[in-house]
Amino acid sequence: MKKYLVLLWLLLPLPVVVMHFGRGQEWLARDKAYAFVTKAQIAEGKEDWQQASRYYGEAVKCVKTDNRELKLRLDLAQVRTQFRLGEAVAAIDGVDKILDDPATATMPVEFKRESRELAGRIHYYAGWVMRLEGASRELWMEEAELSRQNFRLLAEESAAKGEKEYTSKQQENLESAVQLQRLSLTELMARPLPKEGQCMNGKGLTEQMSKRRGQRGKKPGRGDNEDGPPSKGAGMKRFEPGSGS
Repeated sequence: MKKYLVLLWLLLPLPVVVMHFGRGQEWLARDKAYAFVTKAQIAEGKEDWQQASRYYGEAVKCVKTDNRELKLRLDLAQVRTQFRLGEAVAAIDGVDKILDDPATATMPVEFKRESRELAGRIHYYAGWVMRLEGASRELWMEEAELSRQNFRLLAEESAAKGEKEYTSKQQENLESAVQLQRLSLTELMARPLPKEGQCMNGKGLTEQMSKRRGQRGKKPGRGDNEDGPPSKGAGMKRFEPGSGS
């Protein structure tokens, strides 16, 4: 009987060990990721984009690749910080990858909207800056068109749901993207580049894009150029920052 008691006592820590090296490690990783995300969000609030980017990067390291929802959210957060750091090419690649990911279709509508709206803003400012840099029409127009397509899709989808306030906001963004295509360079240069887009200025964006960009395939938010005047509205009204952007 004494032998069995000793054996039972020796086996008592086993469930603890299993938990530590099994599910326990997963929970610990999530706690670490949450701690990094919290620090990153505080840094974002202070517009310390470099620090925020670093913390989000650390959070990504703590997350298993099979946790698609959390991974996508962290990817989007990194795109936001890349955009604000003026890393336009990385931000464009990152947000397009998110929109192309099949897992994005299963995400909450708020996430899908934030992703597409951020894509629209990044492409919009990229097109604006490239025009100021003297990029060829084909190069900057691709960015302006991608912006227009993303905002148009957001406006149409929300209008179909009867969400008037959100539709109005995206319609204004759509009109801005259309005006970017139609304004002369002289007219565009007379307008101040919004603060949100100034981070891309002076980074040689045109040179970077000309080395790596070709015509994109036909995907949602990347369709053919469609003719027709923009709806009446604000035209070049400045974008309002979205959630966390």
